[in-house]
Amino acid sequence: MAKKGMQIKYKSKKRERNKNNVEVNKIDSVKSFSKTLIGVIIFLGVMYLCAFGMQKLGVFEAGYTKPSKEETKIDYEYINVGTVFNRNESEYYVLFDNFENGYSSDSYVNYLLTKKKPVYKVDMSKKENQSVKGKEANKKASNSNELSINDITLIKIKNGKIDKYIVGSEDIEEYLK
Repeated sequence: MAKKGMQIKYKSKKRERNKNNVEVNKIDSVKSFSKTLIGVIIFLGVMYLCAFGMQKLGVFEAGYTKPSKEETKIDYEYINVGTVFNRNESEYYVLFDNFENGYSSDSYVNYLLTKKKPVYKVDMSKKENQSVKGKEANKKASNSNELSINDITLIKIKNGKIDKYIVGSEDIEEYLK
């Protein structure tokens, strides 16, 4: 009774592999190689034309140019405020003034200082030297952080300490004469 409703599955035959063995002769291999070579040449040509076209459109313009190296110049006459107390000499003068465009606001003081050696100048117009500008002068400063300059000032430093502190161009002229 149960046999009528049952479906019996029979095993199918195994597939035969490599049924289509194609033998390649020399003419077919030459044709295949030439088609591949022509395809590669066409691809490279199209890529070259695309790159050439993009270059004409300005896609490959230089966006970054390496800065040129200039020779470093060391100025022994003008110094920064932070190096006022660390000079090699035991006795020297430091003039604090605005030296914009290389000229002092008081050229006579500059002339009188040429007779004194060694003399260093601090350009108060530069941004890095603005930190010591103040309303009152600090004549007892022992380092560059304590300095406070309010006008043209001449400081004589002896053995790393302030020996003379002169404020104002007239007083400096009197001292240098």
